[in-house]
Amino acid sequence: MAVELKFSRVDRVYRPPDVVEGTVLIITPTGITHQGVRLIATGTIMLQLSARQVGVFEALYSSVKPIQLMNKTIDISPAGKISPGKTEFPFHIALEPSKGGLVDSLYESYHGAYVNIQYSVGVEISRGYLMRPISSTAEFIVEGQRVRVPRAHVAPEAVNFYITQDTQKHILAPVLRSGGFRITGRVATRCALSEPITGELTVDSSTVPIRSIDLQLLRVESVNAGEKMATETSEIQSTQVADGDICRGLTMPIYMVLPRLFTCPTLSAGAFSLEFELSIVVTFDVGLSKHAVHTEANASKQVMAYETLPLRLVRT
Repeated sequence: MAVELKFSRVDRVYRPPDVVEGTVLIITPTGITHQGVRLIATGTIMLQLSARQVGVFEALYSSVKPIQLMNKTIDISPAGKISPGKTEFPFHIALEPSKGGLVDSLYESYHGAYVNIQYSVGVEISRGYLMRPISSTAEFIVEGQRVRVPRAHVAPEAVNFYITQDTQKHILAPVLRSGGFRITGRVATRCALSEPITGELTVDSSTVPIRSIDLQLLRVESVNAGEKMATETSEIQSTQVADGDICRGLTMPIYMVLPRLFTCPTLSAGAFSLEFELSIVVTFDVGLSKHAVHTEANASKQVMAYETLPLRLVRT
């Protein structure tokens, strides 16, 4: 026996106040009796504490209560019998938050390391006493309502940046300190989720050969841990801009597509917050530098410099 949930939309993307529609498909070689078929639609925010921020034991034994966004149960068939072959039960669920809940609106779907916002529809076929129910669950995606505003108001906001040996907060290898480098550019920091992050950068000078230049998209997740917020930064994806020792003075484009589910509009709620950052990482190949000295022979041949910029993501 097989039970499958099929949504009316192939991409399974819905925006409030849409109605989630679909069918429950049941395939069985023999007829079965049941005590009813019901549909359960849920939306939940799952929060987890970072062991590096609050300690291993507290992260393991301290439970953060999930936040319920929506919870609806619908009976789609009374008790009866399902005939052999294929049987379909249509369903439709209004996409709206639970009445009397902690939130008055639905947040966008998001899959993170310490914060997860998920929506799903489950079907359960009750088979009576001492018989396990038959169930199936499928996830659907919730996006915020698109707002129609003039294009000038949603144009990406670009900021200028520069990376030198003096802007680095971490310890650099002596060869980088003595030789020096300067990388400049501009990048959009206010971006629509449906559009890529764009910009440009130029290597003005560098006495040490460059191995690569990469863009790292970072998520900054904060969870309320009692009297403080446990904040953790992790990488979502990395995109290479340049490979090898590029020409000095050459302007290179910056282009990064934002992944669905792993990004969402910048959000700040009472129990948690979601922010995003873009890091420009320059990796130098010290081993190929003519300025490298023998005292650095045992040091790492790859040395990095970077600049991290806050992003504001919006749904337009």
